[in-house]
Amino acid sequence: MPKNKKSGSVRGGRRASSEALAMRSLVCGCAAEVFLFVVRRHANGTMNQVVIWNERYLPILAGAGVALLAVGAIWIGLQRGDRFKRAPGAYAAGAGIFVALSALLAIRNLTFLDYLIVLVPATAFIGIIWGLYDRECALSLTALGAGVMATWIFSRSMQPFSPYLTLSKCFAVVLLAALAALFYFLWSGRLNRFLAPKSDTLLLYLSLALAFAGILASLVSVGAAGYAMWTLALAAFGLLVYYTMKQI
Repeated sequence: MPKNKKSGSVRGGRRASSEALAMRSLVCGCAAEVFLFVVRRHANGTMNQVVIWNERYLPILAGAGVALLAVGAIWIGLQRGDRFKRAPGAYAAGAGIFVALSALLAIRNLTFLDYLIVLVPATAFIGIIWGLYDRECALSLTALGAGVMATWIFSRSMQPFSPYLTLSKCFAVVLLAALAALFYFLWSGRLNRFLAPKSDTLLLYLSLALAFAGILASLVSVGAAGYAMWTLALAAFGLLVYYTMKQI
């Protein structure tokens, strides 16, 4: 009897932790998106406004982000023995990294903010999936979601004379290698400890294969990247509906 109580408490603790992950992903994603919209709204205006933001406000934001990162790191160092007291420092450090990186990218090119405005909610949604769904579903949707985001970026950046063409191709190769490694770990059984005992790995295999094929197609042509993006998006939506009905 005590054993059952203990296992029940463990399951309850895991569920509470998963729900907390989903809530943190939602709150952090909304806060980051509001920040990006505000910066994008004010930094992209008249020529004088763009110059002022590039020369004054964006460097100030980058410096503020670095300062926030330093404060968070110091707080984490002072609270080594207490995991819960380290949380504010971790949030501050993460916010500092995001603010500094966003500002530096905006100084480089305001177009990067457009990418971030799409990537941030997509990443937050994946965090919510990891908090509310089984690991099999979360991993499948993460692979498909990464494929959707990657093919969307490639459809915009893999133009013949784009300055980011080489960088995009290198990023595509890295993603392909990561998906191939996950496929190998799944095939060899090394992911069995990570997944639930009775997981249906067929959909996970299909998700990894679709994401791999979509990213590979994006290396062929920009048009193929667009078709691959919509194919992966439809597959992710269908998989989400399937697992939602399965968990009800």
